[in-house]
Amino acid sequence: MPVETLLWFGFCALCTYGAAHAYRWLAVRNDLLAHPNERSAHTRPTPTGGGVAFVTVFTLGMLWMWYLSLVSDRIVIACIGPILVGAVGFADDIRPLPVWLRASVYVAVAGWCIYWIGFPVLDILGVSVQTGLLGSLFGVLSLVWLQNLYNFMDGIDGLATMEAVFVCGAVLVIGGDWQVAGWNGIALLAMAVCAGFAVINWPRAKLFMGDVGSSFLGLSLGILSLAHATVSVWTWMILLGYFISDACLTITVRLVRGERVYRSHSQHAYQHLTRRFGAAAVLLGILAMDVVWLWPIAVLSHNFPDWAALLLILACAPLLICQFLWGAGQQQPRLDVIRS
Repeated sequence: MPVETLLWFGFCALCTYGAAHAYRWLAVRNDLLAHPNERSAHTRPTPTGGGVAFVTVFTLGMLWMWYLSLVSDRIVIACIGPILVGAVGFADDIRPLPVWLRASVYVAVAGWCIYWIGFPVLDILGVSVQTGLLGSLFGVLSLVWLQNLYNFMDGIDGLATMEAVFVCGAVLVIGGDWQVAGWNGIALLAMAVCAGFAVINWPRAKLFMGDVGSSFLGLSLGILSLAHATVSVWTWMILLGYFISDACLTITVRLVRGERVYRSHSQHAYQHLTRRFGAAAVLLGILAMDVVWLWPIAVLSHNFPDWAALLLILACAPLLICQFLWGAGQQQPRLDVIRS
């Protein structure tokens, strides 16, 4: 990593760390606390909405890069989307908003992002697939789903934050480009602000990111995966494999079981694991799976792009089997050793 890049990374991480502590002080004084309930992994009231700290630093950092002509106007305009859904998420953290209002904003913003970044050509077994309008519609649905998915997976200390650090860091290493410019610079900035926030969000977390953070990160990773020129969307999906598989399997199993999937629950595989082993152990375990299993497959998909779609299936299939046994979408895990 070039020295200039390292200094930029450290500066943004440090600014986020300071902003998070400042916000925590304000949140405690204004009673912006997440109180424990039957679905919670935490046991004491904890300040929430802290994602506003890294969204703010990200916004200022992006504008600085734009001022220095390191990112284009189109990138800045597209990144308005994650910032806007973050603002809506923050309003929801303070006072819950109607579901229809949040859903309308999420769909409109996803459409805005796709308009500016487009939908990539898909390489499937050596065949380049131009998706046209159908791809754009699928892109909108995918971005909306990833926003919600990231919110679902933000259920234990540090998990959503460190997943973003891992995915962005892995993409930068795989792509071999550490320049603070273009979409690469946006990925580096996202990694830096999440790393700074992770210090205060690590188990036991002193501050939760709230919907402002999870909505912002979900959409940010979504547009990065579609717009990043060096690393394909297949590779991004492989790196996000644990989040995608746990969230999709959980909602599918709940649908099959006849449950109302729009209701809040705590039936994700990682939530069952947390009740048995604790947040810190589960966080480290998922990060280990990311590094040991998903990262090498992502490298293969980057080096052999014709086979990337099949490698995505290879990456997720064992995860789906394990997550089903761990209780994804079910009242209790199927393995006795995991039952709390």
